[in-house]
Amino acid sequence: MNLNLPILSELTKCKSILIAGMGGGFDVFSGLPIYFELEKRGLDVHLANLSFSDIAGLNEGEQLTDTLVGVSADLEIFTDYFPEYYLSQWFLEERNEYITIWCFEKTGARPLIKNYRALIEHLGVDAVLLVDGGIDSLMCGDEPEPGTILEDTLSILAVDELRMLKFRGLACLGMGIEAEVGYAHLFENIAKLSKDKAFKGVCSLTASMPCYRSYEQATLYTFDQQPEHPSVIGSSVISAVRGEYGNYHLTKRTIGNTLNISPLMPIYWFFDLKAVARHNILIPQLRLTFTIDEAWRVMQKIRAGLDFRHTPPYPLP
Repeated sequence: MNLNLPILSELTKCKSILIAGMGGGFDVFSGLPIYFELEKRGLDVHLANLSFSDIAGLNEGEQLTDTLVGVSADLEIFTDYFPEYYLSQWFLEERNEYITIWCFEKTGARPLIKNYRALIEHLGVDAVLLVDGGIDSLMCGDEPEPGTILEDTLSILAVDELRMLKFRGLACLGMGIEAEVGYAHLFENIAKLSKDKAFKGVCSLTASMPCYRSYEQATLYTFDQQPEHPSVIGSSVISAVRGEYGNYHLTKRTIGNTLNISPLMPIYWFFDLKAVARHNILIPQLRLTFTIDEAWRVMQKIRAGLDFRHTPPYPLP
């Protein structure tokens, strides 16, 4: 059974595709089923991630810039948190593939734009699909409960600047996992994107899909390598695909919190990135930021001057 990607026809027109985790942490893992599906179809696909790992202190790997490093399985790394490195290990151990995972250090907009330009030139990429583990990348900035949107917004900003690309898209996986997001505003934002003809469709992961099985194996392998740092998004998606429901905990990390595992979580939502960028009110003032701390201060200043949107609550099942 194949993953029925609604953007497949657009991607097959491109010669090389970069799938990039946009919000940090395990976001690149949320793009793995798409990666495996496109690879099976013979397309040239690469992986990258906005990294929460210690990229600045890394003296190994393929240093494309001082804040962009290619990580592979032959590195000698001793750390309890480096999901990109453990993913490259999984590729080598389980698939006998030597894969480079490109890691962007957390920066402000200007270095991130520079790094994306360097990477697409280095790889010959003409398509970028940003992937969000969660859905807060769809928040516009004027919501009272926007989630953790800064890193996602900076990634959207950077890729929106890459006008030379044939394709710029955004995919979200894991709706309903982030308790800190106001879902009434999320659905309002999706409705606006639909009116703007920027909603590209959905597809869902199922247990019978080879691309899902590989994703689950890679994710659980990485959990085992860094047991103190599993992914709430990844564990929730896996739980949902397995048919769990409600307050089910796959990992010890989430025990003590109330989870709402549901069939919404394995669904991919696809959008035109250019339209998402237009709807985000934070982007214009973040363009000239250089450090992540500067970007944080700018975002806080913007939000302090806003009258937040008020939408009637929309309870999730």
